Amino acid sequence: MANFTFLYPMWFLALIPLVALIVIQRKNQHHGGLIAPHIAKQLGMVQKKNGHSFLYGLIVIWFCVTTALAGPSFGYKETPSFQLSGARILVMDMSRSLYATDLKPNRLTQEKYKAKDLLPYWKEGMTGLVAYANSSYLVSPLTGDSKTLDNLITNLSPEIMPYKGKGSNLSAAINQSIEMMKKSGHQQGDIVVLTDGISSSQLEKVTALVDGTKWRISLLGVGTTNGAPIELPNGQLLTDNTGKTVVAKLDPQPLQQIATETHGVAQLIQSDNSDIDAIVRLTKTPLEQVTKNSDTQVNSRANHGYWLLFPIVLLSLFAFRKGMILALLLVLLPVDKSMANTLLSTDYNAHQQYQQKEYQAASEQFQSKQWKGAAQYKAGDYKGAIKSLTGLSDVQSQYNLANALAQNGQLEDAKAQYESLLQAYPDMKDAKTNLDIVNKALEQQQQQQQQQNDKNKQSDKNKDNKEQDQNKDKQNQDNKDGSDQSSDSKDSQSQDSQQNQQNQQNQQNQQKDKSQSENESKSDKQEKSDASQEQKQQAQDKKQQEQKEKEKSAQASDKQKEQSDADKEKKQAQMQSQQGQIDSDAKTTDPRLQKLEQSGAKEDELLRALLYLQAQQQEPPQASENEW
Repeated sequence: MANFTFLYPMWFLALIPLVALIVIQRKNQHHGGLIAPHIAKQLGMVQKKNGHSFLYGLIVIWFCVTTALAGPSFGYKETPSFQLSGARILVMDMSRSLYATDLKPNRLTQEKYKAKDLLPYWKEGMTGLVAYANSSYLVSPLTGDSKTLDNLITNLSPEIMPYKGKGSNLSAAINQSIEMMKKSGHQQGDIVVLTDGISSSQLEKVTALVDGTKWRISLLGVGTTNGAPIELPNGQLLTDNTGKTVVAKLDPQPLQQIATETHGVAQLIQSDNSDIDAIVRLTKTPLEQVTKNSDTQVNSRANHGYWLLFPIVLLSLFAFRKGMILALLLVLLPVDKSMANTLLSTDYNAHQQYQQKEYQAASEQFQSKQWKGAAQYKAGDYKGAIKSLTGLSDVQSQYNLANALAQNGQLEDAKAQYESLLQAYPDMKDAKTNLDIVNKALEQQQQQQQQQNDKNKQSDKNKDNKEQDQNKDKQNQDNKDGSDQSSDSKDSQSQDSQQNQQNQQNQQNQQKDKSQSENESKSDKQEKSDASQEQKQQAQDKKQQEQKEKEKSAQASDKQKEQSDADKEKKQAQMQSQQGQIDSDAKTTDPRLQKLEQSGAKEDELLRALLYLQAQQQEPPQASENEW
């Protein structure tokens, strides 16, 4: 009896109305009938006494029903429990061959459409996003938010990849996907690849990478076997090193080989949704969720109150004389425990639906909150499961509540629930395993948050530097305008001065010629006068020469200032050109990162920054056989 307890003791409050009924009945026994007893005796009227058999039977039945509802429990039973759902990674090819136009408008657009069509079906488990060209990049870690993945897919294109035109490296993307799921505590999972072709060398690398593992790869081929030229965004057709136009063709054989070896599925893109349906049928439910073993069972208290239904039914039948034989049959016939559950449980139909994996329908019919929460969890209604399981004190319900909190993204609450369970049950292995998974997910979130904070700080710093550069440019422009006006004024004055000097020179020459013609026949006195006139002319010429030299020096100074301003403008133009140039090898910081960190940066630029930052931490990729 040490293990005996009541699961729902609050039901004993229902005995209060029974006590009130007994008190009222006893008070009524002290009241006489409508006719006094001695008068009734003289009239020959004998009053019948109220019998107590009905009251006693009602008391017994009421007590049995209340006790059954309180849930007497003598031991434990095994009930289903669930591990955290598995994971999958969506891998998208972003090589330049996606610009081929054999699919309208091009392969890239169709690939994005198909990727977005897959997301609504992946409600169970976590999904990550990886993009690859000549190298692989993490676009989104494992998440249950399909809207975030949808927005990221919209902004993906070959143009934002750090290494453009250098082929595709599927093996690097597969390796990164596996590492991501392993870090999250998963040892198996789905990898869904959307690509327009796999080379023979990549086929060998991928098969060697997943050989003997539980990673399942499904592929969707985006393209046609006939192929088409690759039309770049600028309208030009892509050519190889010899100048020949590249025609991208899809070979489905490598896709089928990888899918067969990893027990996945391979599909070629279709105009309808049949290709998506084939992939969804295999990947809708994560691998780890459908794998069951005895370790996932949790012991919880059994409710033995259903045994009290038999005396309740027997006592009820005594009220009907014709029901005595049926009552004897119910008492004498042997009834198995499982049969009693089947006959008497109000959740019978719900259990049947649960066994048939119709979890949503089962969750709507279950009366037991414990089973209702389990069905809601299996149906992917984690919020409903949290609501149903909250407040239940049994171990299995608390464990499933922790799993539902984790699935709903409430990692801190899930961590607290797991820790509470482990304090009461230190040997609970499943709770320990799931707690480790939740801790790793929290660490990953903290790292991402730290990276985002660092990125925001860098954005503010770049914005301040940009404002300072704009102020300097404005000041230099003002100085240049002032210098140009001064130079124009000096040039105008210099031209006016030269014109006046020329006029004076002409007048003097005319006077000199006239004087010489008039005085050729005059005396020595006139010669002296000529000599004096010549000296004056020489003095005047000297002044004019000095004035010309001053003007030349002023012009040289103006030219020197103009040259200095031109040199400054040239240097600024070179600096801006260097700032806007892309570092194709991704070894130095991408200059465009400074621009996109400003307010108003577009989502595709932010995504480009994320990929470039990852490229800086990787080794430069090797050239591939399909490099263009």
